[in-house]
Amino acid sequence: MAEGLKRALELAAAGRERSVAALAELVRIPSLTGEEGPAQRHMASRLAELGAEVDVTEPDVVEMFRRFPDVAQYPTHWQHDLILPYDQLPTAEALAASGLEEVLNYRGRPNVVGVFRGTGGGRSLILNGHIDTVTVEPSGEWTKDPFGAEIEGGMMYGRGTSDMKGGLMAAMMALAWLKEAGVTLRGDVIYQSVVNEEHAGNGTLDLVRRGITADAAIVLEPTNNGIAVSHPGGLYWQVRVPGTQRSPGARWAGDRQDGVSAIEKLPAVIGALLALEQGYNAKRSDDPMEAGRAPFALVIGKVSGGHYETVTAGEVLLKGGTYFSPAVGDVGEVMEGFRQAVAAANASDPFLAANPARLEFLHHDDSTRQSPQIPLARHIGEVIQRRGGQGEPCPGPFCCDMRHLVNQGGIPAVIFGPGTIAQAHKPDEHIAVDEYLESIEHLIEFIWHWCNEDAEPKANDRF
Repeated sequence: MAEGLKRALELAAAGRERSVAALAELVRIPSLTGEEGPAQRHMASRLAELGAEVDVTEPDVVEMFRRFPDVAQYPTHWQHDLILPYDQLPTAEALAASGLEEVLNYRGRPNVVGVFRGTGGGRSLILNGHIDTVTVEPSGEWTKDPFGAEIEGGMMYGRGTSDMKGGLMAAMMALAWLKEAGVTLRGDVIYQSVVNEEHAGNGTLDLVRRGITADAAIVLEPTNNGIAVSHPGGLYWQVRVPGTQRSPGARWAGDRQDGVSAIEKLPAVIGALLALEQGYNAKRSDDPMEAGRAPFALVIGKVSGGHYETVTAGEVLLKGGTYFSPAVGDVGEVMEGFRQAVAAANASDPFLAANPARLEFLHHDDSTRQSPQIPLARHIGEVIQRRGGQGEPCPGPFCCDMRHLVNQGGIPAVIFGPGTIAQAHKPDEHIAVDEYLESIEHLIEFIWHWCNEDAEPKANDRF
């Protein structure tokens, strides 16, 4: 083992308390989606202390929609989340016309990028993670302070510990220990702390728009320090089901039904959506990465409507989410499948044929599909296996910003980081401290090997 690498690993092992304190400091800074500013100032300061060239820039919504109209999303805020639905695709013009730009914007919410210049000739690497977290609600279900970073039983508790401040700080500390060991890298390392990954992904998308690229990228989402080379696409959707409001005395006009509750029409819509799921899952992929996995998951999560017990409901809102594997098709095709399903429900019922249910989308993610043999996956897998971990690539179980780096940026990428997605978005979110510390050492060794190897022309390793 090279002396510099050995010294960096020794420093990391000896400085574990410092690494844990650095994560705790970040967890104690609330950074809910829409309120990322204070945490991003902290990240910019940390990068400057490490000697990075620091860039702090707010995402440009209009330019994102112009450059990437199929995947750009409306900005989101935890207090004003997914409040602007769309039939086809979101647009900058619709946002401007909505009157919601005062709450859906990136003022005071910048991306932070730190560039560590190499000496030249080595492979470059992006380390990407999002600083924003979801709300702490329902706050009454927490047994620990959501921003206390309390450690108990080998776990650090707090919002963002797993999703994904653990990954962000693991990469930061890996760079810190490499620097303190006096390690010189040949390739550039580009550290990205992005805003608004939750329900948008615009932070990373804007960095791609700006042309920030590298030979490879690691998205530091929680994988229990495993490697994922693909991930599903996703949709948030809602269906407005109509009715005709009448009291019991007016529900029937003689022998003709005049009052129709929107609730009565839910079975036709739900049945059509479940048939869509069944149809997708009846088709099996020959991709070995998809073996044994249902390619389509439809979640019907919420139903609301009506205003009084003795009046037929004038409207019911059915809301849900969907994940679909890369083998299913692109997100535009899946959106069209939803349109056809709701059209079939409307056609199946005389009332809905005359008063159609209306489908709207709230957010859409494209899926990502790469070969498990891309050089990045092989290299990081070898490092993890040497260190006693699981280095075999697997499909990712959740949507994330890797899609923009791979699909829009053409950058080979993997998902790798400490923590578990099972802790994301829930009360008493936590991360195993030892796993976080292990991740730092994995990253130290991988960064040293990757950035000191000769750069090669990028090949198209996507399917």
